[in-house]
Amino acid sequence: MSEQMRVAALTALNGPLEIQTRPVPTPGPGQALIRVHAAGVCHTDLHLSAGVPTSPSFPLVLGHEIAGEVVTSAAFAAGTRVLVYYYDGCGRCGWCAQGLENLCRQANAKWGFDTDGGFAEYLVVPDRCLVAVPSSVPLDEAAVLGCSGTTGVHVVDTVAKVQSGETVTVIGVGGVGLACVQVAAARGARVIAVDPHEDSRAVAESLGAAHSVDPFAVDAVEAVRALVGGDGVDVVVDTVGNDHTPAQAIDMVRMQGRVVLVGYTDAPARIDVATAVTREVRLFGSVGATLADTAEVLRLAEAGALRIPIADRYSLSQVNEALDRLHSGKVAGRLVLRP
Repeated sequence: MSEQMRVAALTALNGPLEIQTRPVPTPGPGQALIRVHAAGVCHTDLHLSAGVPTSPSFPLVLGHEIAGEVVTSAAFAAGTRVLVYYYDGCGRCGWCAQGLENLCRQANAKWGFDTDGGFAEYLVVPDRCLVAVPSSVPLDEAAVLGCSGTTGVHVVDTVAKVQSGETVTVIGVGGVGLACVQVAAARGARVIAVDPHEDSRAVAESLGAAHSVDPFAVDAVEAVRALVGGDGVDVVVDTVGNDHTPAQAIDMVRMQGRVVLVGYTDAPARIDVATAVTREVRLFGSVGATLADTAEVLRLAEAGALRIPIADRYSLSQVNEALDRLHSGKVAGRLVLRP
């Protein structure tokens, strides 16, 4: 193994990532060195690059969707295929005690957010943050499941608590949205996908959505309500979070329905508070996922109930090309770096 590795680092807001050479990190007690085989390119990487919602410290190696192979570890045999859970909570607060490390405010590390992440050839993480990947799941698919998949599991199971027989609308069927579609369908829900891109709607239908709606061609609220008889759906998941989709979500949901906000931008969104109040809408936010969600996402993937299509694969040196393509909004599925 070489003593040097390449990384892709963010060095300034709104600037390209720089390919740098650094020493391969050395694991300490309770840590593992992994060779990164795949790192998903996520919309959160675009947010971080733009300083949304806050600017990270520079330089920062991006990449929080990480899968690879163990090089050295006391807990895993060399060569074990693993997925990285990208939060390392403090282990002392009430949130960590509940297994909700995604809410820990004193986390030791969040790879790709405040700690150098997986846009690198090697990475050191605690053994406890690794989950073995079943042999039937390719590592590039496992990588994107580490964020989009786990986020979908967390939204559907923990936050929305979707039940069999309910109807769920997912606004925006990129990586996270496609995961929400599949997990909701696996829980027995009827799913409606809302997305302006024909390719994305087609993928959503192939993965379990019963219906899809083009919000640029029709009034999305009216179309969704028409599909369920007018009163509204049980749950709406908004993975877009622009200036108008939260309001659409509230208008789509039934009395006492649940709206889960997952996506966000740097633009404020207006909502009709009176509608939310008089219809007793339950409004939730959802961020990240838990270690338990990470194990569950791999269980679903092994069972064939969850997969995130890979739209394309890029080398580490092509990272800016991948980010530009993601920014264009014309990706059906996910993009992956293969360091």
